[in-house]
Amino acid sequence: MFEQLVSVRGEGDEWDFKETLNDLTSTSARVNLAKDALAFCNLPNGGTIIVGVTDKFEHVGLTATEKIDTTAIRRAIEKYVDGDFVVVAAEHILIEPGTDEERRYGMVYFRRRFSQPVLAALDGQIRSDKPVVFRSGDILIRRGAASIRANSGDVRRLFTNSIVHEERVRAVNEVWSCLVEQRRLVGGVEVLYDLLIDSEYSGVFARPDLAASLGGLTEGRHAEEIGRLQLRVSMVRPHIPQNLYQQYRNCATLVGRMHMKALRQRDAGIFVSWTCMDDGSPDLYLRQVAQTLVPQSELDGYWNGKTAGSGTYRPVRPLIDAAERGVLSAIQVVLSGLG
Repeated sequence: MFEQLVSVRGEGDEWDFKETLNDLTSTSARVNLAKDALAFCNLPNGGTIIVGVTDKFEHVGLTATEKIDTTAIRRAIEKYVDGDFVVVAAEHILIEPGTDEERRYGMVYFRRRFSQPVLAALDGQIRSDKPVVFRSGDILIRRGAASIRANSGDVRRLFTNSIVHEERVRAVNEVWSCLVEQRRLVGGVEVLYDLLIDSEYSGVFARPDLAASLGGLTEGRHAEEIGRLQLRVSMVRPHIPQNLYQQYRNCATLVGRMHMKALRQRDAGIFVSWTCMDDGSPDLYLRQVAQTLVPQSELDGYWNGKTAGSGTYRPVRPLIDAAERGVLSAIQVVLSGLG
C-alpha cells in the first residue's frame, strides 16, 4: 500500500502528502495534524498521510532527526479528538529509482474505532491573534485534498451511515451466532463421517457408538432447528448484504442436507458416503451447493477422497470448515466497510 501511495502524483480524499510533520511539541504542528486526523477518522475506511513527499510530489524523504512514532503522534493530537480512534504509524525505506540512495518515508494511518463520527474536542487555536483552525464540536471531513468543516448535509450523511453501520454490525453478529449454532447442530455428522472409511466398513454403521454420535435428534426436530436459525437470519435480512446472506444460506443448506442424510441412514441402519444419496448415487445437488462455497480444486479433493490400502477416506470436517470460511470471509468484507 505504501509503495502504491508514494508513487501517486496527486492528493485525494483518503490520502495526503506532507514533507514533514514538523516538531510535534509545537502547537502549530499538533493542530494541523489533528485537523487532518479528525477528517480522516470520519471517512468510512480512514485515511493515510505519507510523510517525506513535498506538495509538488518530490520525494525528499524524512530528515535525519525526524521519527515517525505512533505513540508520539497519538499524544500530540488526542486532546483534540472527541471519540475513540486508531492511529498506526510506520517508517519505510525506498531505494530511489536509478540510484543506490535509500530514503526513509513515514506512513500514518487514522480511522475511528466505532461507527459514530468523531468531533473536535477543543478549539484548534494556534495563536491568539490568528483565526482558529477548527472549533470544539466541529465535525471535519475530507473533500478532495482538503480537510474542512462538514456542512449540514455531510453531518446527516455521517450520522445516517453510523446508524446503518450499527444495524449492520448487529445483523452480522446474529449471522455469526447462527453459524455457531449450526456448527454445534452438525457436530455428530462430523464425528460419524470422519470416523468411517467408505469401502472398508460398509456394515459398521450399525455400531451403537457411531449411531449414538448423532444423538436422539429426529429428522423433524432437525428441520425445526434449521428453520429456527433461518428465521433468526431472515429477521435481520434487511441489514445483511446479499452476498453474505446467500453465503450463509448455502452453508446452512450444505450442512443441513448432510445431517438429514446421516439421520435417515442411522434410522435405516445403513451407511453410504456423504457424497452419495441414500441409494448410493452421487448427490449432485450437494456438490452444486458446495461449489458456491469452496473452490473447485479444493472441493474435488474432498469429494473424491484419498485412496488408501484399506479404502477411500472422505472426511467431512474439512469441507464444513472450508464452507464456513467462505461465510467468515463475507462477514469480514462487511465489517471492513467494503461490502
